[in-house]
Amino acid sequence: MSPRLPRPSLDGLLGLVDVNAVLDHVDLDRQLERVDLDALLARIDINALLDRVDIQRLLERIDVNELVARIDVNELVSKVDVNAIVARVDIDDLVERTELGAIIADSTSGIAQRVLDSVRAHAVALDDVSNRIVNRLLRRNPDDLPAGPAPRP
Repeated sequence: MSPRLPRPSLDGLLGLVDVNAVLDHVDLDRQLERVDLDALLARIDINALLDRVDIQRLLERIDVNELVARIDVNELVSKVDVNAIVARVDIDDLVERTELGAIIADSTSGIAQRVLDSVRAHAVALDDVSNRIVNRLLRRNPDDLPAGPAPRP
């Protein structure tokens, strides 16, 4: 039997090789083509990855105006079921807020014009309340809405 030569250690071999020179000759794109991304991604623990994310730092990098500009408001509003929203409105609360008792008291006084003015005023108040409710449900900023026509003299 012939004598065996000692097996060189990996550390010893790596000490003889210029690893950077070897890496300069590696076609990285070709090596990456051989990687099974699905298998690699399946091994990633998304929750552990998200635990490492600094949410505050991430939020500081977000341009909210740019994000909002991407929202198609017409598309969003087209999906809103206004009937369902109105069905959720507490009519008793609206009636209570519009002071219908005052309207009834005014109507019994016999002054038709005063009753008509009062009803109009309360209808406007009811309209304002319903507008505020709808604006709140649709998350509209009242300051951004048009002012409407000027009052008649």
